[in-house]
Amino acid sequence: MFSTDLTSTRDDLSPKSAHIASLREQVFALWEQEVRARISGTEGVTHPVLVDTLPLFYGNLVEALTPDFPRENAASGSSAAAGHGSERARTTEYTAVEVVEEYHILRKVLLQVCRKNGIAFDEREMQVITDSFDQAIREAVNEFTEIQKDFRARVAGALTHDMRSPLSVIIGAANLLARSTDDSVRHLAAKIHDNGMRLETMFKQQLNLVQKAPVRVDRIAVSHWDILPLAREICEHQNAVQAAVCRVSGHETLVWWDRMLIQRALENLVGNAIKYGDKKEILVHVSSLHGRAIVSVHNTGNPIREEKRQQLFEYLTRGDATEKPGWGIGLAFVQDVAARHGGTVVLDSSEEAGTTFTLDIPCDSRHMHCDGPA
Repeated sequence: MFSTDLTSTRDDLSPKSAHIASLREQVFALWEQEVRARISGTEGVTHPVLVDTLPLFYGNLVEALTPDFPRENAASGSSAAAGHGSERARTTEYTAVEVVEEYHILRKVLLQVCRKNGIAFDEREMQVITDSFDQAIREAVNEFTEIQKDFRARVAGALTHDMRSPLSVIIGAANLLARSTDDSVRHLAAKIHDNGMRLETMFKQQLNLVQKAPVRVDRIAVSHWDILPLAREICEHQNAVQAAVCRVSGHETLVWWDRMLIQRALENLVGNAIKYGDKKEILVHVSSLHGRAIVSVHNTGNPIREEKRQQLFEYLTRGDATEKPGWGIGLAFVQDVAARHGGTVVLDSSEEAGTTFTLDIPCDSRHMHCDGPA
């Protein structure tokens, strides 16, 4: 079962939810067909990048549609939608409107496929579906626009500081030259001043035109390898030095990733699970879906409060247990590693299910700028 909490199985689902889960491949095949036909931002986007975190969102929705399952809707308690918006901003040429449209297409296709397969929804279930997509759209678009805003701010900073500072020197020098008693010098000074002012106006105009998405170009050294043995190696090391028990499940998952970076990221996630868990079993699960590798680290213990979730991925920020050692840069580093591979980190945390961090990354990250096979 693919969802962001790493706890549910088919046996936990109602018969209707299990039926919907079985239709996932049909839904996404039709969704991809329609999205590629209607959204220009999909041009050149590979299948694993296109589906992004949406299969996990689908799994969450199946859980939420199950009566008495502890998930309010598909977006509650999870950062999958925000991660989706983040990836769209960093790895595609999408617009915010297109992010909204692809969710609308997914909702329409889901209902269409379910109807063709004899699945009808009652009022409660339709409300769950509506709430799920409404919240997911808000969170995805908010993250999408925040990343673009940050990118524009950095470009604006370069224009206003790095470029306009020397321009001010030029304009100032032109004003000094304008005091010369030599007519020809004053004439040239006036030209320098006028063109300097024109250039400053052009800078201001350019600031208003900065619209392109901040696609990551950080270099990574990729090689072809299986992540499952690495997960086992990390857990075996932790079991040798920690009281907590770390267990690995899943199957062989071949990836084109930077092994050193991924190892450090996974060590951070496992270390945090042990540090902030309740000393019970830590589960690491490795799997793949739609050309994306999904590596989840789950622990039980106190859930992460809603207001703390976004802060966790900022540098020099730690969880509530601040008396424990650590510089607070681990999760920000993990997010950065995922982004450099064209993926994201999804957080799911609740009282009932515990806390799960999931690396959701295309298996083949050679589409990112890289130094070549290691």
